[in-house]
Amino acid sequence: MSETRVLANGDQDACMDEVGRPPGDTPVSSPSWVEKVQGSGGGGLPVPERVLDDAFVAARMSLEFPDGAEGEPVVTIGQEVLEAMNGLWKQCMIVKVLGRHVPIAALSRKLRELWKPSGGMYVLDLPRQFFMVRFDMEEDYLAAVTGGPWRVFGSILMVQAWAPGFDPLRDEIVTTPVWVRIANLPVNFYHRAILMGIAGGLGKPVRVDMTTLKFERARFARVYVEVHLKKPLKGTVLVNGERYYVSYEGLNNICPICGVYGHVVSACPQRVSETMVQMSIQGGNTDLEGGEKSNDGFTMVRRQGRRVEAPVAPVVFAAENFG
Repeated sequence: MSETRVLANGDQDACMDEVGRPPGDTPVSSPSWVEKVQGSGGGGLPVPERVLDDAFVAARMSLEFPDGAEGEPVVTIGQEVLEAMNGLWKQCMIVKVLGRHVPIAALSRKLRELWKPSGGMYVLDLPRQFFMVRFDMEEDYLAAVTGGPWRVFGSILMVQAWAPGFDPLRDEIVTTPVWVRIANLPVNFYHRAILMGIAGGLGKPVRVDMTTLKFERARFARVYVEVHLKKPLKGTVLVNGERYYVSYEGLNNICPICGVYGHVVSACPQRVSETMVQMSIQGGNTDLEGGEKSNDGFTMVRRQGRRVEAPVAPVVFAAENFG
């Protein structure tokens, strides 16, 4: 495979297939150096030095000391260099195994078994149990980043396309697609647009399960929904005045008090806040006590200082419960 390298003056090294061209032959027009870099996707992990000449990079970087030689250095990297470097990583995704610490070797092996890529796939470890996955082939990348939901080691694999601004020390993957089950919906609601509209109240609907659309099962409708894990998950949905229960596949750690994923009851910020209020009130108001059972089986829970009816928790089902 021919290879082009950008030199300091913006020119390109001759490609391997241009060497030895008979005199007088007109070379075939080639794309610009940025297009060349952005179009390079195969051949294993990228080697930036083969694409960008050292002198080219150095000419587009600056080093300054605004506060004097003893002060903090300020480095600026030119936009042309950044665009070229970003192009090397365009077929990458960020992944994190929800609620688990996984060694990179084990994750790499598991992802190969899960995705079965046709071309090369490389896993790099990042801080805070984030991993970066790069694919040689675009079709392998698209299948991984848009497919799913993916599960590894019994947990949900959270995925998102890589972006240059992603910071593993600061950022989180706060949304994840999961299968949501809406129980006991009437069959006359089993229309793709109706089900997607109902699921829109639970998150960002992606698609409806084919088993549901083919009427192969009518005890529940199953919809693939992108949910926000830092916000309360909905335990019910009201449709034309009727309440239907909602369950989530694979999310095993949903707080029954606030509905947010990721902590247990004893660590719920809402419960801790209410406990402190109760301790500060002499003679305590019993109306502040935690859940009260209502006649219809719902638990009264307090959110932002007022009581609302909600189920004890969104129900969680394992993957094998879904057809």
